[in-house]
Amino acid sequence: MAESVASASGVRDGSDRVLLVMIASNPAMLDDLITALLDIGVTGATVIETKGMGAILREDMPIFAGLASLIPEHTGSRVVLSLTTSKQAGEAFRYLLDELEPNERPIAFTTPVDRICGLKRAGDDS
Repeated sequence: MAESVASASGVRDGSDRVLLVMIASNPAMLDDLITALLDIGVTGATVIETKGMGAILREDMPIFAGLASLIPEHTGSRVVLSLTTSKQAGEAFRYLLDELEPNERPIAFTTPVDRICGLKRAGDDS
């Protein structure tokens, strides 16, 4: 009964899913990360271009302008978000650890997903 209620409401059990988050400070690594995700079967991800705190201090908060020489010039990143399976996330971590040098690796982590709403599956017309 609970499963039919969940299906009728559009909310799915997300127990086999995790949110994979990768934060790449080197924009040149983005193509490699996306290619690796595709190679392991991840077909959906969102990439967000970010502005680091250093850039905000330098550009938007003149009171900290004196610190500009201490802040790296490049303080932005690319954040890759993908709702994927635990297995695929594990494969992504194997790629990060086995194929990339430590200084090339993005910050990466997963977090469990309990419920999903709005996610379309291949061949799903609902």
